[in-house]
Amino acid sequence: MKENKKESKYYHTALLMDEALLQLLEKKDFLFITVKEVCQRAGVNRSTFYLHYENLYDLLEETIDLLNKRFVSSFPKELLVNFQGRVLTSKEFLIPYLNFIKE
Repeated sequence: MKENKKESKYYHTALLMDEALLQLLEKKDFLFITVKEVCQRAGVNRSTFYLHYENLYDLLEETIDLLNKRFVSSFPKELLVNFQGRVLTSKEFLIPYLNFIKE
């Protein structure tokens, strides 16, 4: 059970840093974001950042993966099962897509 607690804490910390990066990206270009800024925004120590990532590009990759998962989960599961040949601009896909963008 201890392992799950550690994994949960690891996931929570990673999520804080993902969200911090997304918030910073709303204000400035990725190339101008520093590890210090991410840590301050996430409320974690710099050493914690380096326990999770080698650099900001690792965090960016994880954050993109998180966004992709959120995007896919915004669609009803039954639509994703039978996705082949569907047009993304149909009402059944466009509404979840626009809601995701709005959020």
